[in-house]
Amino acid sequence: MEPLVNLRDLLQHEIDDLYSAEEQIIEALPKMAENATNSELKKALNEHLRITREQKKRLDRIRALLKSEEHNKGFFERIFGGSKCKGTEGLITEGEKMMAEEMDPAVKDAAIIAAAQKIEHYEISGYGTARAFARELGLNEVANLLETTLNEEYKSDDMLTALALRKVNLDAEVGGGPRIKRAAPKKTGTTIKRSGSTARNGSNSGKQGGQKVQRSAPKKAAKKGPQKKAAKKARRR
Repeated sequence: MEPLVNLRDLLQHEIDDLYSAEEQIIEALPKMAENATNSELKKALNEHLRITREQKKRLDRIRALLKSEEHNKGFFERIFGGSKCKGTEGLITEGEKMMAEEMDPAVKDAAIIAAAQKIEHYEISGYGTARAFARELGLNEVANLLETTLNEEYKSDDMLTALALRKVNLDAEVGGGPRIKRAAPKKTGTTIKRSGSTARNGSNSGKQGGQKVQRSAPKKAAKKGPQKKAAKKARRR
């Protein structure tokens, strides 16, 4: 087969790679949702499954616009191992191995988010590259469709990050232990923060400390004044 010779051929390869990635993700997401125990995470994964199906349909439209022919294979497919996206396949396999490990349910939720975000970042890279190619080629409709999916991937990634930081990672930090163990450090930190804030604002203890210094200085000066006057009178006598 003839090698890819221009940017349009390379764009076609990227679209085919993304199409394979979406097919694999559609197959993998239900397993990830099944292994998740956090209700918000389950909901997020199932919602992303719905979005991914729409993204695959969007790629069908793009392929139609590019008049894609699957039998037209070049040397890039030989490099990447055929029409299947090997990058996504590797990330999914890695995630499945992690989920098969014996671990606390809260820790597994954190591992699922990590695996999902690795896939998200791969997709973000792929869609961003394909959009840049389409823009360079003046394929505005293709570029807009790719940008729609790219924005969805960014949104999903941000949502997983927020869920991890707000809930999942905190639960995984203590594992099966009671969350109440985290209360003591929080109270200590709050007390220190209030003390530091009071001093920085110049109120209460910080302000009172300054007033004591100001009061002490005039007292010393008052004592020294009469002593000097008495000494002068003595010298005159």
